[in-house]
Amino acid sequence: MKINIFYQTDVPKYLRRTGTIQKAVLAALGPYRKEKAEVNIVFVDKEEILRINKAYLNHHYVTDVISFNQPKPDFTAGELWTFGDVFVCYQVAREQAKNFGHTFLQEMMMYAVHGSLHLAGMDDHTPPERAEMDKKAEAIIARTLKG
Repeated sequence: MKINIFYQTDVPKYLRRTGTIQKAVLAALGPYRKEKAEVNIVFVDKEEILRINKAYLNHHYVTDVISFNQPKPDFTAGELWTFGDVFVCYQVAREQAKNFGHTFLQEMMMYAVHGSLHLAGMDDHTPPERAEMDKKAEAIIARTLKG
């Protein structure tokens, strides 16, 4: 699995820990990380996450993260195919980091990992599902940052 990280907003250079984020995303993808595919993690601003919400989900509000699975093509000719896209709102991560007692980097990683867990098939429609997802994401981030 190839993990592409794109910064389409003003994420400070000291937070552009691309390799660290890639490692956490791969861990979140579990067995899917062996696919000959790619995942795009895109850090965007509030205006862009709102535009995506309106255009694709008919939501008229800003969210922290949005993920889109892509269907596996019937024929790839050995080329990479897009497994999914995760859009992370960097501004929301900055705002929420204090509320959750995280650093900015941890909060950015939380959203990237959360979206990747969705790509891997996890849901958070109920409080128990959300708690399980959050616990898994926090464990992945802790392991990744530990080394």
